Amino acid sequence: MKGILVLTTLALTLVAGFVFATETPTVQGEYIEARSASVYVGACHFGAEYVEGGREATAVWNIHEGNWNGVSLNDLTVVAVISAKNNLATDTKTRKSVLYVDTNTTPEQRAALKDMLTTKRTDVLGEVVATQIAPITFTKNGTKYDVTVGKALALSANRYPCAGCTQPHQIWYKPLTTLQNAIVGKSEVYRYKDTHLPVMWQQSGAENNVFVGDFSM
Repeated sequence: MKGILVLTTLALTLVAGFVFATETPTVQGEYIEARSASVYVGACHFGAEYVEGGREATAVWNIHEGNWNGVSLNDLTVVAVISAKNNLATDTKTRKSVLYVDTNTTPEQRAALKDMLTTKRTDVLGEVVATQIAPITFTKNGTKYDVTVGKALALSANRYPCAGCTQPHQIWYKPLTTLQNAIVGKSEVYRYKDTHLPVMWQQSGAENNVFVGDFSM
């Protein structure tokens, strides 16, 4: 009888733990990544860019729903600009980044966003050298995305309408983070200038340098 009681208690504990785990909120949304090298291109172009290019990236998390540390992050957008000494495809040791959080967020939301990304995506960000508050806009119209971060960043991107529209052997990079339903695309406007990182760029013309997908963390 005592053995049955112990087993019953253990079973209830496991069930309670499972229920708690399934009720733990998950932050979900849409992700855009723009690189300073073409991710979808011919072999010769890829090879020419690989050594001197690909050292910078912009990561945009547009959160649809979820919370972190008990703080709601619904409908918020957070942006990271990442730089390294070498191509980001291989250089994970010298990465530095700046986080940009929207001026409309509360202090609690800003702290939660930073803690979430430095906890869950530290491999992507490397050393976070600054967290900047700035007005952020994120708009989507069909396959078109527009993101601005104050006067520091402007990104206008258009993803391909389907994953099967591209040739797999010409996609040379992977997104910096795990995505669901990842599709490549191109940026039509992509410029960045700020004082936190010793990098700046202003793209001329369209480049196949974008990944779009869904994220969960």
